[in-house]
Amino acid sequence: MVATPVRIPIAGDAGPPQNLARMENLDLSQAEGMPVLARIVVPLTAVEREAIGEVRGMSREFCQVPLPPAARVVQAERTEGAWVVWYVEKVDAI
Repeated sequence: MVATPVRIPIAGDAGPPQNLARMENLDLSQAEGMPVLARIVVPLTAVEREAIGEVRGMSREFCQVPLPPAARVVQAERTEGAWVVWYVEKVDAI
């Protein structure tokens, strides 16, 4: 059984958008071959830093991230306390 979110109507609201109604009718049992967007959060304490040559202020940060074998990185962004690595699994499905 899947829980349905409660929708609170707002004055002048015409109801859910048409694409939302179509998404509710999806059969996810057939989604085995679909690509999956996922993320890994790597704390900055797990990241190593090394200077690049003799250029002051230039450095490279790196660490090993446990990605699935066929995954491809989409984006990596640095936040205040961690690196967030977004990747796609099941790339063959794209």
